[in-house]
Amino acid sequence: MSKTKTYVSILIAAIVIIAIGFIMNINMIKSFVMMCLNFAGNNIQSVAAAVCAFIFLGNKNYWLIMLGCAIVTALVVQVVVMGQSAGLLVLAARTVTFMAIVFLMNFVKLLINK
Repeated sequence: MSKTKTYVSILIAAIVIIAIGFIMNINMIKSFVMMCLNFAGNNIQSVAAAVCAFIFLGNKNYWLIMLGCAIVTALVVQVVVMGQSAGLLVLAARTVTFMAIVFLMNFVKLLINK
């Protein structure tokens, strides 16, 4: 399976899950998606994702490194920048947002290079 097909499959699965959550009015999915969208608008989160994506590009364990960066960034942003304690749901939303930004950047790069 090519990289493009893999990326498209992941993107379709995510869109279907989100759509089902909104259509069936599942509050947990709706609130998590809205939290992620709010965090995506945060400049610190977006810039950190872009910088990490470009620094570690071409690395053998790229997605594992990105997951580590996402968790560290989520903790640092929540505790140091926001000055609030970090709950599991907030950390998960910040981590998912970070990974989504990196995923979309890599998908666009793949489409441009193709």
